[in-house]
Amino acid sequence: MLLPPFTVASNHVIGEEPEESVGIPVDKFIKETRLYEKKPDSRYFGFNHPNPGILEGGIHGYEVWVTIPEDMDVPEPMKKKHFNGGLFAALTIKFPEFQYWGELEKWVKNSSEYELNYDPQGLEIMGGCLEEHLNWVYSSHMGWPKNGIDGQLDLLMPIKKKGLNV
Repeated sequence: MLLPPFTVASNHVIGEEPEESVGIPVDKFIKETRLYEKKPDSRYFGFNHPNPGILEGGIHGYEVWVTIPEDMDVPEPMKKKHFNGGLFAALTIKFPEFQYWGELEKWVKNSSEYELNYDPQGLEIMGGCLEEHLNWVYSSHMGWPKNGIDGQLDLLMPIKKKGLNV
């Protein structure tokens, strides 16, 4: 899957269970700005930042992004960021089947055409892997059904054609 460059509203939380609170300001932002009307193709991504096990005491981080129009203002505590895009191997799962990260990595490692293209920041940002929460922005406008509309996510692992220096 080729992700194009895009602009995001980002929220980042570090704590014992950051996934539980990281989306609250993002949900408020989505609803208050009526993002679904301004950017009907908006997408919602998340990733560990940093991964569990890097910090002590069970503390880790989670960051979420929602794609926005480039000229849109972003309120605190969120930040506006730019993503450069890239090529990703993708696997759709039902929440919470995260054990399939290993299967996706195995597929890439066995590929004759592609190889892993992890981000140099490594485990600080899950190597550049993303979890795309499917239909999340639409779901927010419909009143946040639990886990989005159907609880599906795409696991996205950065890859490149073998032999390319990207």
